[in-house]
Amino acid sequence: MAHWQEGDVDPREIMARHTQTVLTAIVLAAAFLLLWSAVVFIPAGHEGVLFNKLNGKVSATTLKQGWQLRVPVLTNVVVYDCRRKAYTMSMTSADAGQEGSNTNWSPTADGNSVGIDITVWYRIPADIAGQVYVKLGNQEWCEEQVIRPIIRNAVRLTVARYTAPELYGPKRTEVQDKIKELIDKSFKDDRFFVLDGDGVFLRDVHLTPSYQRSIEEKVAAQQAIQRKEFEVAQARQEAMAIKIKNDALASAKSYLQLRTIEMLEKKDFKVMVVPQSQGLILNLQENK
Repeated sequence: MAHWQEGDVDPREIMARHTQTVLTAIVLAAAFLLLWSAVVFIPAGHEGVLFNKLNGKVSATTLKQGWQLRVPVLTNVVVYDCRRKAYTMSMTSADAGQEGSNTNWSPTADGNSVGIDITVWYRIPADIAGQVYVKLGNQEWCEEQVIRPIIRNAVRLTVARYTAPELYGPKRTEVQDKIKELIDKSFKDDRFFVLDGDGVFLRDVHLTPSYQRSIEEKVAAQQAIQRKEFEVAQARQEAMAIKIKNDALASAKSYLQLRTIEMLEKKDFKVMVVPQSQGLILNLQENK
């Protein structure tokens, strides 16, 4: 058995001190982690949905931007972006943000099919994020399962009222407004989303390759007809110019004959009979 002399440090005392220090550090770290888990940061333009894991209920009010408190472990916070978001459906994957073509191919009133590229601005209204979480789901799911079907339905219903030439030409702005009306009505009926700003932009209209070829052939035929009409009009103008020229020459010849007769009346001349093919021989010199 070890004996300690006066002034020696008891190892058990050192061990007790170290244990107390470690325990204090652990308690402080746990308290810090607990405190840290009790706060959540909501970015600007976002709202947090507070979900209680014990009773499965969602808080009636959403957490606004900034630092917010919550009960650690027992609650969970789902953050929704309530700023303006743009959902694009386009033939160009870079514009749509997805791989492959994502345009809206819809039948037209004249039996053709057109592809509509469109962008929709929308957002989640204030204090609605909780309802979106309970009745719909997370934001990514909403875009593909709610926003996209609403846009496609509005495009198809509107395009079916117009012919392909109208969609590609003079009715384009009208079509955009009609699509916007249908999307806005669907959003207001559900009350989960609203259009933001101008809301809807019809970016482009695509025609099928076969219809595009038929248009090109029709344009080529019209150009050929116009070219023939121009050639006919040009020939008529040339004929008219020749007629005017001949009429002018005829008038000039008659005038010369008249002047010749007037001059003969003033001269002393002898009449000679000559063949008609030789014309009229005149001696207009004065008698000496």
